[in-house]
Amino acid sequence: MVRITKPTEIRKQEIIETALGLFQEKGYENTTIQDIAERMNVAQGLCYRYFKSKQEIFSATSDFYAASFVEHLSAPITDDLNIVQKFNLTVKRLLDYGIKHEEFESTFKKEPEISFARLQSVIIRFVNLMIPIVEQGVNQGIFQCDDVQTTVKFLTFGIANTIHSDMPSQNAHEHILAYAPVMADICRCVLKTDNKDIGMGWDAL
Repeated sequence: MVRITKPTEIRKQEIIETALGLFQEKGYENTTIQDIAERMNVAQGLCYRYFKSKQEIFSATSDFYAASFVEHLSAPITDDLNIVQKFNLTVKRLLDYGIKHEEFESTFKKEPEISFARLQSVIIRFVNLMIPIVEQGVNQGIFQCDDVQTTVKFLTFGIANTIHSDMPSQNAHEHILAYAPVMADICRCVLKTDNKDIGMGWDAL
């Protein structure tokens, strides 16, 4: 095996991205550090040079996953969408990313402290994206809400933590989508709107 020397941060990122892919393919428990090394075509000892354990690698992949999630959520929304469409699209992006990485989502209970921190960092960013959308909806008379910030936090933290509280180790896709109609009902109720378009497309991912 020819040894190729790379800068520390580049090598660490390669390990993180390789591990994330394997966790998604095989699951956390079925992935070993040897698997990661073989996928990278490097010696196993190289992984241990940067990470002390698989749990430490998982922690790093969780941080990377959360950052990528936030980047996905933050993609620009075109101005030609009405406020309900913007609301639906933002929530759909949240569901879509989780479903596309369902194997990683299924590891939620394997390392609960790490996973909880990952989830909270995504939720906080999501709240910040949703607040101006809901504020615009209130200004347009589509939503009724006296305290937008608290209401958005209530909706987001409540729904996200409920979904993840009983996240199965398999079939995360079906589990997430099963909440779509309930989420739509809750959003309409809390935002005091009878707009039937709320939730459109959430269950078709």
